Amino acid sequence: MFEVSQVKVYVSDGKEVVKGVSLSFSKPGIYVIMGPNGAGKSSLVNAIMGHQGYVVEGRIVLNGEDITKLPTHEKARKGITLAVQMPIEIEGVRVAEILTRIIKRFRGITKSEEASRLARELLSIVGLPEDFLYRYFMVGMSGGERKRLELVRVIAQKPKVALLDEPDSGVDVESMPLIARAIKKLRDEGAIVILISHQPRLFEYLEPDEVYVMYDGRIVLKGGLEVIKLIEEKGYTWIAQKSGGGKQP
Repeated sequence: MFEVSQVKVYVSDGKEVVKGVSLSFSKPGIYVIMGPNGAGKSSLVNAIMGHQGYVVEGRIVLNGEDITKLPTHEKARKGITLAVQMPIEIEGVRVAEILTRIIKRFRGITKSEEASRLARELLSIVGLPEDFLYRYFMVGMSGGERKRLELVRVIAQKPKVALLDEPDSGVDVESMPLIARAIKKLRDEGAIVILISHQPRLFEYLEPDEVYVMYDGRIVLKGGLEVIKLIEEKGYTWIAQKSGGGKQP
């Protein structure tokens, strides 16, 4: 069980960017948050993760425990992780070292050979060759390669809650089914996947359990694939007006 209850988020200048969002997830699945730029989607997931620069009011609860005030590293230990839009480059540290350390820490694997084997398997899920293990982490990689490797890093942690901030942005058409495969892997391993996306194309390969629309810092609509079709046809302003100008359902 993962619950966000009446969460408000303020940025460094005191502006309120998330205005009382409540979400509840009782089982593993793929839960999509869509909305226009500036709606507060990225601020919400970054605040949930505990990143600096955000002040949070409300409650964030994982399996009955209030984790709202925990620092980011403690939330990671509890089983929450975030795939960011722009993964950073780490010069001098190879992909193999990062992935094997994560696998050992979060999956209870002690043997390096077994951790390395799993790292290779995870790379194959997103269509990255084995020689990526010997490259420096994210260095010199294309946007699509970075997004896919970031998802490998998330899968390696075997999270209870995976927050994915636009893993499909800036990737080519051929990468879409690979991104979808990684998201399904997270769900199949028992994660609650909260996916921020602007790309209707991704949902040719995924069927989300629920879709939420965020507008002006609030959840204004929820449903299934029909919500995505409405967005494609009519945009976001119409949805906000229909839902009462931004009141959470």
